[in-house]
Order: sequence, then structure tokens, then C-alpha cells
Amino acid sequence: MSLSLLSAAIATAALASTVAQAMKLAAWGNTLVLSGPVTGSEVVQVKDAFAANPHIDLVVLRNSHGGDAWTGYRVGEMLREAGVTTAVSGYCISSCSRMFLGGKTRFFTDDYAPERTYVGFHGHYDAQGNLDRSAVSKGGLYEWILKYSDGKADPALVKRWIAIEKNRGAANFFHPDMAATLGNSVFFCDGLRAQKPTSCEPMATNALDRGVVTDLRRISSPDHDALPERQRARQYPPSGFAAVDDVQKLPLDAPAGAEQYQRYLQANPPRTFAVSPSRQQWAWVAQATDDVNALALKRCEERAKQACVLYSVDDNVVYRP
Repeated sequence: MSLSLLSAAIATAALASTVAQAMKLAAWGNTLVLSGPVTGSEVVQVKDAFAANPHIDLVVLRNSHGGDAWTGYRVGEMLREAGVTTAVSGYCISSCSRMFLGGKTRFFTDDYAPERTYVGFHGHYDAQGNLDRSAVSKGGLYEWILKYSDGKADPALVKRWIAIEKNRGAANFFHPDMAATLGNSVFFCDGLRAQKPTSCEPMATNALDRGVVTDLRRISSPDHDALPERQRARQYPPSGFAAVDDVQKLPLDAPAGAEQYQRYLQANPPRTFAVSPSRQQWAWVAQATDDVNALALKRCEERAKQACVLYSVDDNVVYRP
């Protein structure tokens, strides 16, 4: 099913003005990788991609906060009709999650760290990020989720997530094996305040049982080794000094430094944390357009008045005492 004809007309009318900012599509053999915001032109783009290569059998959804609601439904339906597999690479939220559910079979990938690989579901929202209940109703979101989860979605949980008042909230599904380290693998964020997904309300369920994924095997995207984070991980391998989230091993005697390291752990890569030999100064940088390593070292050295060293790069502790 799709949204009303009115919603379709609105999305079609917006198409011409959104092409430039549309999702990025990259073809790797019989794999199609979709990343970035959903703006409304993706239906045409995906159709064209399948026309150019009718043998596409895997669609990877990567690092998308979603966007245009109608497009999420329609692309998801197209993918189900084509019988392809979908895989989540990084985060896939909102309308991206409906594209993901369109896969006949659905997987998590190992492209990114498991704590940053998840599918997030919520309702429909207006331009101010407030819940648009009429759009949720007209789109048949509740029924659509139940259908495309192959009847496995928990009706009570779906009703909760389609009624989240703010668009920064979501029901976030991680790989079920994350429960071994986090206690749970599904976390419900109400959107009333900014939160790291894994710090939200834990839910006693998992992605496999609820039909978010159909298989627990992690697969690798064909461009796995070309991802910037993978290249940085090879360039800055772990030293074995500590696990990245082991704050107790941080070589700093200043309590404020430990507090800043906790903030660093919540930031998305590329990220770097630098420390001074005196164990008193530090600096960290995340998601900068410039070299984050050089920036962190520079800021640390300006404070310490001496050379600093890298402690952590992305998900690896690289520090050697």
C-alpha cells in the first residue's frame, strides 16, 4: 500500500527541486548502495538503477536519517516486489527504515561498529519535527509495518513508536547479540531530549523476533574495505592497551578529562582523543572536515605546552605507554 494520492502528488511536485540533494546511489556489481537523506527523487533513481541492471539482488541502506515519507513507502514496496535482500550499514531511520523493511530477506552488516549499526522506527512529522498524526493515519503506517515485518512486529510497540511526539525519538533495533554487552538490543527513545540510542529505555525484545531482520548473520557490503572508517582502522590499529570504552584505563589524572572522554565516546567518527604526557591535558575532535588527528593533537599541545599523543582513533585505542 502507499500514501494517499494527495501525498503522492506533493512528493511528485517536489521531485524537481530535490534531485540535487537526493540519496546517493552507488552500484557495485549486483549491489545498490543508498546513503544520505530521502528527498523524494529516489523512486525514479531506484527504478532507473534496476532498469540498468535487472540482476540487482542486494540493496544496502547506509547512514540515513530518512526524509520524505511517501518515498520510503514506495521504495520499500518496490524492493519487496523485486524480491531483493536489504542490509543496514550504519544507521537507517524513519523513511529509510521502510525501505529496509522492503527487503524479502534483511541483514545487519559489519561495515561499522555494532553499537552504531541500527534501524530506527518512528511516525511522520511536520517541518518543525512534531508528530503529524493525520499523515500517520493516511499513510496506514501501523498496518504497513505489520505487513512488511512479515506479521512479526509487536502491535503494542508499533503503536508506541508511531506516536512518538518528536522526530528525534525512535524505536532503535540493534543486532540481537548486542544484548550480551548492553543488556538489551532494542531501545525506545521518546524524543523529548537528545539521547544516545543505547541510553534510552531498554525493550525486552529483539530485531529477529520482531521481523526487523530475517537472519542473524552479518554481511559485508561490497565497498566495505573502501569505507573511510575501515581505512582509518587499518592505518591506526588497536594497541591492546585498553578497550575503547574502558574509561578507567584513560591516562589522565584530571576528572574533567574522563568526563570529556565519555562525551567523545558518544560522538560519531571520524573522531580522535589526544592526551598529554603530564596526564593533565587532553583534547578531542569529531566529525571535522579537516584532519581530526592533527586538530586534536594541536589543541592538546596548545593547552599542555608540550607534545601530545593520540589515545583513541575512532573505535580503537592506539595509545602505547
